[in-house]
Amino acid sequence: MSHGITSKRIRLSDEFTYGRLFRFVIPTVLMMLFTSMYGVVDGLYINNYVGKEAFAGVSLITPLPLLIGAFAYMIGGGGSAVIAQELARNERDKASDYFTFLTVAAIVGSVVIAVIGILLLEPIARLMGADDELVPICLEYGRILIACVPLYVLQNVFQSFLTAAERPKVGLLINLVSAASNLFLDYVFVGVLKQGIAGAAQATAISQLIGGVAPFIYIAASKTIAIRFVRPRFIPHIIGPVCWNGSSEFVSEIFHPLASVMYNYKLMQLVGLNGVAAYGVLMNVGFLFGAVFLGFAVGSAPIFSFQYEVGQHDKLHETFKRSAIFVVIMGFVLYGIALCIEGPFAALFFGNDEALLHMTEEGFALHSKSYMVMGLAVFTSAFFTALHNSRVSAFISFLRTLLFEVLAILILPIFFDLNGVWAASLCAEILALIVTIGLLFRYRKTYHY
Repeated sequence: MSHGITSKRIRLSDEFTYGRLFRFVIPTVLMMLFTSMYGVVDGLYINNYVGKEAFAGVSLITPLPLLIGAFAYMIGGGGSAVIAQELARNERDKASDYFTFLTVAAIVGSVVIAVIGILLLEPIARLMGADDELVPICLEYGRILIACVPLYVLQNVFQSFLTAAERPKVGLLINLVSAASNLFLDYVFVGVLKQGIAGAAQATAISQLIGGVAPFIYIAASKTIAIRFVRPRFIPHIIGPVCWNGSSEFVSEIFHPLASVMYNYKLMQLVGLNGVAAYGVLMNVGFLFGAVFLGFAVGSAPIFSFQYEVGQHDKLHETFKRSAIFVVIMGFVLYGIALCIEGPFAALFFGNDEALLHMTEEGFALHSKSYMVMGLAVFTSAFFTALHNSRVSAFISFLRTLLFEVLAILILPIFFDLNGVWAASLCAEILALIVTIGLLFRYRKTYHY
């Protein structure tokens, strides 16, 4: 009997106990983790097979494809809320209309942005702090990654839409295959065939092709999924709500890479290429650990959208309470994991360079403390998006991923030199947490959580 209950597909109308909530969001968490592994695997192979200069150049330009790809989170986050709302009303035809239109919009928009990004790549790389030594590296890696941005966008958009359609495990399986492909192809292209930076970029491109096209095929072929592809038609009236609802995800995803640009620029000023290389490791680990919180936030958002739409305030209250407790506990768990892996992980990259290894370990020790406090702000931002209050959601994202962090990067090094850069994230997350708690108290009666 218990096996039957455990294996039964979870629906948005269910009551979400801790166990059911965990089972519902874990596929999305793992999806985000697998997606975030691309940069880590690329960086590891590039550093060990090509050199730290190549790794620094790749780390310097990596924020640019992420900036362009933020478009996906706006369409996916805002669109999944709209689709979940229509599914809650049992309006499957309308949900499918919206889904098809938003998929086409994501493809067209990402292609246009990618073309612009390729044309402006060199001046942007120099603006981001690349010198004459690093510019060729940035161009070689960046051109391939930016050309594949439409695939990256589709992969992330479909993640959100599959969750809204109660098929998160399908997205998980596709992303598992995609991540495994990236790992294998990096080994082949960089480790065996010695294709260097271009090989790492091509491995990521092929992996994103799998991650972007496979869900397209699944949805088109499935007879049981709640959403389906229909004849595309222009639906202008949902553009505003989708962009507005997804603005917080867009703000978060666009400002985080911008903050990375500021980190790299400041580190080039203070310690040069070694600082950028050390931050590259911290950035990659941050992608992985941040993916846990973001995955939980994205995975749980359709639940809140559904419960709020149908007026299940008691369920919404219980689900919110359990979610908040989960992300707080997870923050301390992730910090504990960071303490255990910081030395071995840094050694994977710089085991043969004692000075750079020491710098990376010092940075890791300070930077990883931010994992204890970041979870609630990430979750709360997505929570307000699910409740169609994107103004508050975007405000939280803006504060934690740009304003507070950039101010900390600029101010703290004046007093603490290099350690001030490493501690900037912790300072920003503490300030964002204080604001987030205040906003949760401010709106608790409005949304009955």
